[in-house]
Amino acid sequence: MFLIFIVIPTMLWACNNGNARSERSKSTSTKVISSSKSEETKIGKVTIYLENSESMFGYVNGITDYVAVVSELAEKPEFVMENTALDFYFINGEKPTLTPVGTKASVLKNKLNDAGFRCGDITKSNLNGMFQVALQTAKNNQISILISDGIYDIGGQGLSSLVTEGTATRSEFIKRLHLGDLETIMIKLNSQFKGNYFYASKPGKIAINSTRPYYIWIFGDSKLLNKYFSNEYISGKLKGYETMARFMKPGSLVVPYQATTENLAGTFAFDRKEKNSLVNAKVDRLGQGFRFAIAVDYSILPFPESFLTDTANYNVNNNYKVISIKKPAKKIYAVPFNTTHLITVQTNKSPFGTLEVSLSDNTPPWIAATDTNTESTIQTDKVHTFGLKYLTKGIIEAYESMSQDKNIANFKIEIR
Repeated sequence: MFLIFIVIPTMLWACNNGNARSERSKSTSTKVISSSKSEETKIGKVTIYLENSESMFGYVNGITDYVAVVSELAEKPEFVMENTALDFYFINGEKPTLTPVGTKASVLKNKLNDAGFRCGDITKSNLNGMFQVALQTAKNNQISILISDGIYDIGGQGLSSLVTEGTATRSEFIKRLHLGDLETIMIKLNSQFKGNYFYASKPGKIAINSTRPYYIWIFGDSKLLNKYFSNEYISGKLKGYETMARFMKPGSLVVPYQATTENLAGTFAFDRKEKNSLVNAKVDRLGQGFRFAIAVDYSILPFPESFLTDTANYNVNNNYKVISIKKPAKKIYAVPFNTTHLITVQTNKSPFGTLEVSLSDNTPPWIAATDTNTESTIQTDKVHTFGLKYLTKGIIEAYESMSQDKNIANFKIEIR
């Protein structure tokens, strides 16, 4: 029996056009859970949370890419065709505070401006509190979407506070992961920004008229997210898209695989009882060592082709190396599944023993490239987000804590 901890914000605020002080206060790269017993592949409900602390106002100053993206998500074609239930909320404040915006995309779009964003406590934000609310909403056949600038509000307390906030993020994700299946999609986008940037590392603000990054987190059952939010949709339909990462529990998706004679150098025979056991193996007579290809079906994995075919994402033992990952040019016979890729491995040493090849879920390099520990050049900085690596590290560690296996897929071949 699971104990479900539900976050209930202290107050639901109504929108108003009153003035508020503009200072924010201190806030409180790919893994898959497949434990859900439900075969549901249709979203029952979508809840979208928009951070509307005053640091976000610059994104809704005019017809920006941010406005276009929110509008697209609110009226995603599948949601319209399937009459998907929708709930929209603004979220801000230290608790945090939710402001209901209703269930109609037309109402939400009319509030994507300075006046519409002046709801709740715009002077404060609590990123971990926002995560907690959005994570608890994403259960069963419901998904949640959180849109924010992804900046921890540490109130000028120094970099040690970033570590503390990152650990708190990890805790929020661990608590939710223990309740069942959860995939997280993290998307980096950029948009026109004309407004005040509020420093996280020190008091004060500065006016910016430039482009700035922001982030979308989508939470929900893996089957639902992989169906409704493909890489093609995210990169092709969300204006200002830059890059993305998917976080899933490692080792829980079973990827079919089988040794083949494709790209062969040397010779071997298949064991009569086990196709992934090779017998009578001999190295190539012309000095090319021993080489063969492993057929795999990656159709179940929600990762881009660039990730699947990058040899740097593979670990291999026993003196072998992965030399290529390519789609087959022809049908691979005697393989009882659809082969999407051929992983070619080779060794110039003794080929015998147990070969293990793993597809690793490495932290996407864009996260480190986006992170910064300084805000000194923020007025001209169009790329970096203060403290992003601490936030993302917390998410990654939460998923890794759910399994001892740190790999997306593992392939084992016995060679005798």
